[in-house]
Amino acid sequence: MTTIAPIPTHTRYDRFSVLLHWLMAALLIAELGLGLWMTGLPKDASGIRAYWFNIHKSIGMTLGLLIITRVVWAIARARVAAVPMAPLLQRLAQANHGLLYLFMLLVPLSGFLGSVFSGYPIRFFGLKLPQLAERWDDAKAFMSIVHECSVYTLMLLIAVHVLAFVHHQFILKDGLIRRMR
Repeated sequence: MTTIAPIPTHTRYDRFSVLLHWLMAALLIAELGLGLWMTGLPKDASGIRAYWFNIHKSIGMTLGLLIITRVVWAIARARVAAVPMAPLLQRLAQANHGLLYLFMLLVPLSGFLGSVFSGYPIRFFGLKLPQLAERWDDAKAFMSIVHECSVYTLMLLIAVHVLAFVHHQFILKDGLIRRMR
């Protein structure tokens, strides 16, 4: 009879995982703030709105590439041991973590597809990307709704993630943050 060896676990995240976490955290905060701010800019001939939308799209595409890297890295590396807690809380933590990854993928993907179907050129930090599809207003509208709803869901999941950290750090005082050093 053949047995499958358990996946090895560690007590801390490796440096690359920690770097990806904090880099994405900083970019996500900037991106969410920029996204909320720029939608209030006037649509006029000055081009200021288009400029900030292009910056937003570039950061979003960067985040999309980073989350793909993060998922591949998470699959390839040894797992970090789960924090001891009640089984229900463990499942809730795993669910929130899984949903964070899902929405960190969905937000940039829906934004990118919305841009693809908008008919406007997509620029990645000034570099014009090839046109992938013709203008399709219904698909653009749908992707915009998915993008907006996904953004608010991601913001909620991030808030839960931060509150869980605060709970571990200041109420339980279990040293959870040491896993990220």
